[in-house]
Amino acid sequence: MTRFPCNPGSTHSSVLEGIRDPGNRTAWERFFDQYAPYIHALARRRGLRHADAEDVVQTVLSEIVGKMREFDYDRQKGRFHVWLAEATRYRVEDALRRNVRLDAHEISCPAPDVAAPDAFAALAEEEWLALVRQRALERLREEVSRRQFELFHAVVIEEWPTEKAMQVFDASRAAVYQAKHRILPRYRELLRAVVDELEAPPSTPSEP
Repeated sequence: MTRFPCNPGSTHSSVLEGIRDPGNRTAWERFFDQYAPYIHALARRRGLRHADAEDVVQTVLSEIVGKMREFDYDRQKGRFHVWLAEATRYRVEDALRRNVRLDAHEISCPAPDVAAPDAFAALAEEEWLALVRQRALERLREEVSRRQFELFHAVVIEEWPTEKAMQVFDASRAAVYQAKHRILPRYRELLRAVVDELEAPPSTPSEP
């Protein structure tokens, strides 16, 4: 499983700035690990095969990296993941159209099932939230004991009743309460840290 840094103070924008150097393999790999799962999930949810979804990932991220020296993202225009989702939508639609042509051997066939922008945006938001939660939970797992994490995941993420958690984990009511209310604030902090990190846009440092 990919591990992510737990230091919320590290600025992701500096990592993206490093990608402006094509020779900075470490920065590219970090960038890929951050956003590839999101793009891939969107492509798969729209019905692309695994191989086609991987092609979309490579195309979208390569285009971003290729433009990195000239790319200036204006945060006033919206969040970075919304911009990324829109870039992904265009490439997914291209792949859907291409697959229809290939399957029909270039003869007339129905138009591909291309989602309306609003529908795709809703899907993108759902996948984004899922990614943020997953990253936050991965970091939380590294900070607490296995038993605390499993109890927390059961009662907070899976929304088990307290009695069920007590029975399955052979835990006291106090233990379930502590797992929920002592860990929940930290989980929320991690959610905010992950969002801040992933939403940090590529930017060019100001000249001194």
